[in-house]
Amino acid sequence: MKTHWFIFAAALALALTLSGCRKDSPANPAVPDTPDTPGASSYYDENGAYFGPTTEATHYSGAYYTGDYTSPFKTYLGKTDQEIQHKLDELWNHYFKGNNNERVYFDNGNEAYIKDINNNDVRSEGMAYGMMIAVQTNHKAEFDKLWTWTKNHMWHKGGEWDGYFAWQRSDNGTGGDDNCCPDAEMYFMASLLFAAHRWDDNGYWDDAQYILKRMWENPSHVLFNRDHHIITFQPTGNEQTFSNPSYDLPAFIELFSRWSDTDRNDWTAAVSATRNHLYKSSNSTSGLFSDYSNFDGTPHAYSYNSNATKYMYDAMRCAMNFGMDYYLFGVDATRQTQMAKRIIDFFEADGYKHARFNWDGTGASETYTLGETGANAVACYALMGTTGYEEIIRKNLQMAWDATLMTGQYRYYDGMVHYLSMLHLCGSFKIWKPKP
Repeated sequence: MKTHWFIFAAALALALTLSGCRKDSPANPAVPDTPDTPGASSYYDENGAYFGPTTEATHYSGAYYTGDYTSPFKTYLGKTDQEIQHKLDELWNHYFKGNNNERVYFDNGNEAYIKDINNNDVRSEGMAYGMMIAVQTNHKAEFDKLWTWTKNHMWHKGGEWDGYFAWQRSDNGTGGDDNCCPDAEMYFMASLLFAAHRWDDNGYWDDAQYILKRMWENPSHVLFNRDHHIITFQPTGNEQTFSNPSYDLPAFIELFSRWSDTDRNDWTAAVSATRNHLYKSSNSTSGLFSDYSNFDGTPHAYSYNSNATKYMYDAMRCAMNFGMDYYLFGVDATRQTQMAKRIIDFFEADGYKHARFNWDGTGASETYTLGETGANAVACYALMGTTGYEEIIRKNLQMAWDATLMTGQYRYYDGMVHYLSMLHLCGSFKIWKPKP
């Protein structure tokens, strides 16, 4: 995936300077002026929202810098734009508009929620996933209804948890648990920033900035450990001393370090710390991750969860997280390719049969899941161009493409992880940027 983008970027920067265009702040780098700029129209959606290249001088080949979101379903499986759009429509119609055995999105008029069917509740994680899916697929009405429900029933404005979200509520918005689930905060912030840019709405921007600031400045709860700049399992009490590697989302933190109005130094420090933690949390042999980990990446045991040191339900998202960072930024490409080799080699040897393991790969149990199918396919971004992996990449992509969408009791979690993965693989998960 290495390119000579920096040559083009430098030339474009010079051209923009000579043409007398406005100078943007570091958080809002200059980009081609309008959709009428020659060669630039493909970097705007139908409403003029921008996802194209930046003029940052860089040798990195990530889509953030190049604006290239070509789907590997096209390059590896030969799928057409029409087939990819049909697949995206199928996912949306199933999980958001389907019957009561398919959908996880429930509309209450002015509000809507994503429901965890198995646990019969609403979780901040699911609401944030739903918002990300909605902004990436350009469903503003559904985005607004989800955000309205979240604001009315989960978002703490003031008090001890100011800026955070209650991780659990009943579907009528009451009860549950006021504590947070940190990956939800990460997805809320990112989806609101994308919505502000895609739909040109400062209200989303202001809401995102409120959360971003309080992740570091809430006097009672700081989302990241200040000494390590790694996200905590829970920003309270003893739970501030370890992490959950599936909360490591370096691509999002890269954007926060650019777009946050506050605490830029902390966000910037968290970028490299997060990439380091994600790499250290990948077992050097199996490539697997534990659900909970210490700041040095080793598994962290926790009394209430006997599976905390194993590769379980949370940990499968790590493959999606580093694969996403690889194709969006490419800053940690060498290590992420190592991570991808380890984990994909491991599942190849297992024959994609099992879902749960000890950190070292022993103790196989349960059946390979839909969520793992999607997440591991995203990890394959980091193998593209690596000798000997072409057929393995194709196999993982084909499994993700052919997967039967989930129905019934357990459709929420694996269904949403697979859906997010498919957005990445379809080339439909874009970094929506400030309009130039």
